[in-house]
Amino acid sequence: MRLRKLLPLCMGVAGALAFSSALYAADDALSLASNPNLWPAPAHDLNLTRHSNLTDINKSNVGKLQLAWDQSTGALRGQEGQPLVVNVDGTPMMFIFSAWPNIVQALDLSDPDNPKEVWNYVKKTDRDESAVPRACCDTVNRGGSYGNGKVVYQTLDGWLIALDAKTGKEDWVVKNAYPDHGEDGTPAPIIAEGRVFIGWGGAEFAARGNFTAYDLDTGKLLWRKFNNGPDSDIGITADTNKDNLRHDQTQNQGLTYPGDEWKRGGATVWGWYSYDPELHYVYYGTSNPGLWSPSYRCGATPPTQEACDSGKWDNKWSISIFARKAETGEVVWVFQEVPFDQWDYDGINEVILVDLPNVDGKPHKAIVQFARSGFAYVLDRETGELLRAHKYVTVNWAEKYDMKTDRPIKVAEHSPLDVGKTTQACPSAMGGKDQQPASVDPKDPTKFYVPTNNWCMTDAPQTRTSLQQGVVYVFANVFMYPEKPGVTGRLKKFDIITGKEDWDIPDPYPNWSGTLNTDGGLVFYGSLGGDFRAVDRDSGKILWQRKLGSGVIGAPITWKVNGVQYVSVLSGIGGWIGLPVTAGLDLNDKFGAIGATAMTKAAGLAMIPQGGMLSTFRVYQ
Repeated sequence: MRLRKLLPLCMGVAGALAFSSALYAADDALSLASNPNLWPAPAHDLNLTRHSNLTDINKSNVGKLQLAWDQSTGALRGQEGQPLVVNVDGTPMMFIFSAWPNIVQALDLSDPDNPKEVWNYVKKTDRDESAVPRACCDTVNRGGSYGNGKVVYQTLDGWLIALDAKTGKEDWVVKNAYPDHGEDGTPAPIIAEGRVFIGWGGAEFAARGNFTAYDLDTGKLLWRKFNNGPDSDIGITADTNKDNLRHDQTQNQGLTYPGDEWKRGGATVWGWYSYDPELHYVYYGTSNPGLWSPSYRCGATPPTQEACDSGKWDNKWSISIFARKAETGEVVWVFQEVPFDQWDYDGINEVILVDLPNVDGKPHKAIVQFARSGFAYVLDRETGELLRAHKYVTVNWAEKYDMKTDRPIKVAEHSPLDVGKTTQACPSAMGGKDQQPASVDPKDPTKFYVPTNNWCMTDAPQTRTSLQQGVVYVFANVFMYPEKPGVTGRLKKFDIITGKEDWDIPDPYPNWSGTLNTDGGLVFYGSLGGDFRAVDRDSGKILWQRKLGSGVIGAPITWKVNGVQYVSVLSGIGGWIGLPVTAGLDLNDKFGAIGATAMTKAAGLAMIPQGGMLSTFRVYQ
């Protein structure tokens, strides 16, 4: 790093900047992900494919997969992320991130069958325990990222921390989220171009969402952009959406909330982020607007379905996909999936980058999202043009998308609006899937491996009684129930162009785990019942499974040291779906945890033990 600091003196500013980019590229996920033996970022690569080229574990030998070792996370609940595997000064290392209180463990993998913990870290000063009851939903953590010898992650109470990967000592610490404002630090950052990109959650607590870039070397704030409010706050310019004129370019669309409601407007960024190194764009999705009782977000008099869905009250930019310039944060394009949301169909699910050779006769650099709304969106990632919007689960809130206007054709019968009036809709507020990530093989870019929820709901908007940030800001009674008794989750192989399934695997428990696909012909995933599985990518046949100590809500990874391939996965029930178990809620309260208690009772999740464990498997001959 001394060399880097001296370079501006002898190279000039332009030369130093060029060298800086090259230096960072040599030690972050952009280059490290080209080594299939490593797992340097949440999804392995910054395209979020969760794909591995490794083939040592394959369809012919996966039946011999056995447990190699377990490692406790030190926390009982909310294991929604995945570990990292990188080389640190020539030593293979694994980094494990726990749920609250957000412990980081560093394991030396030089002997990968017998890892040795060399350091651990937990922040002990200036902690804000009010984040625990405020966090929506549950005290989860989705992991960290690695770059330039640093491990970077965020705590539930909003501290963004960079640790020296070799020693575990703090390099820098900054405050990114504030629980008393309704903000909670559940997502994993990504690192690209020497920047750390991060958001936070809190739309259910009247927070106003933003997205931030920090300098990887120093922790200095480089830019912060909001997702609602005036154009200047959001970073919208005259060039935003210029390549897609179907999107309305009226100024200050982020103010399409009545009065000052945009100040509590939600649109938080608590999911997963991707990055395109050729375009230098960073991508993410935003959450629901704050306040589930939708008539308060409509300024029409009277607030009829037709008037509220006219476009004037779209609550922009909630439930939207953003493409921002990584250097400045300026908005290149933004696409709103569910204008004037009435169901809590967060848009935070992972935005996966693939190159499609032929969509209606043309190649496209694409972005794909399997959203809570139950639609699989395919957009051109350069322009934001909507290419496909297929239903991938049962959906009745909308007929389809109007491809001329990019808007859903809503069904009024299934659109909650009036306070006190109960309305039925599919999917439930937990969505066709929630944050649990899908995966894809870039060599087969139209076929995705998707964990799904198969639930519907009734929703009765309630009277608003508070405007205070940091206090529950929902005001809706939601009851969730299985679409089909006995089947609450499915794993699907889904074609994003045709909208057809190649196969699906039904499960009595919801699938809240991410998927991992490999060149060994396998898909790995887990169920909330604790079953960790390997599936034949071609046929959908379950080839192997093992029962873990708790439900799986994390995402599997694979790595290789000393010529041996391993698969690791976190277990530990939690998240919104597991909150009634981890918090010991009354399951007879069918509206508890915004409908999660009814789901827990119907799926039998109360019988799943808590736990926090990383389990690692290998083939034994």
